Amino acid sequence: MFRRNLLPIVRPRPSDTEGLVYVEGVEENGEISAGKVRSPVTGDEYRMRYGYLDLLPRSTGAHNVANLTNLLPGAGRGYEPLWRVRSLTLLTGERFPNGREIEIISDLIHLQRGGLYLDLGCSGGLYAREMARALDERGAVIGVDISPSMLREAERRSRKTGSPVSLVRADVHNLPFADAAFSGIVCGGTLNELGDPARALREARRVLEPGGRLAIMGILRATTARGQRIQRFLSGGGIRFFQREELHSLLDHAGFAPDPPQTYGPVVFASATRR
Repeated sequence: MFRRNLLPIVRPRPSDTEGLVYVEGVEENGEISAGKVRSPVTGDEYRMRYGYLDLLPRSTGAHNVANLTNLLPGAGRGYEPLWRVRSLTLLTGERFPNGREIEIISDLIHLQRGGLYLDLGCSGGLYAREMARALDERGAVIGVDISPSMLREAERRSRKTGSPVSLVRADVHNLPFADAAFSGIVCGGTLNELGDPARALREARRVLEPGGRLAIMGILRATTARGQRIQRFLSGGGIRFFQREELHSLLDHAGFAPDPPQTYGPVVFASATRR
């Protein structure tokens, strides 16, 4: 679904000076589930289908092998139940349920009702729908991902839990939103999979309002021999792992004032304020 009142901030091309307008489709209570929208600047039309707005109709959006695996049929359905619910417990070696992760991210982002929030690389929508639930109807959340499978699953879970999230298929290296549109941005693991994380962070700063908050969950470089072997293997698919200092530098050069990170083994929770 996509909230119709959020279309004015959607700018598919950097040169766009106006947001999208609704043309036709299926709409209920201000939420579009299927149909067509148009750019008044270029005249280009985009489809709303399967519960998400597709701004990459002729592109996979993938930058590496890791991205491509998320495009496989069934990737969305299996992601949360098979991996996401136990991933941080496996990575940290301590009990780390999703609820604990969500609490950390919510605290770092300074979640405020009435704000507009963005989930970069939302996958099945874990962060997005939990933020939407906390915001109630006094705020809104947009989730962005390149994977149709993940977005369909995000829409299904959002609808099932009654936590409405507006979903967009787009590339986080080129965010299709107006400058300073968002109160806060979250990113759960996506930074490790990006082809150009520095560019994605610059884009995040651009669409974040001054003083807005960014919260990231990521994976640092392993310090054990076994962990290093696994990470070398995963690096062949395009996944990268950061040193703490490297992550701090990326945030600083992108225009953020980083906070001291929280680390749990190789898992890091990094936060920053837009300068």
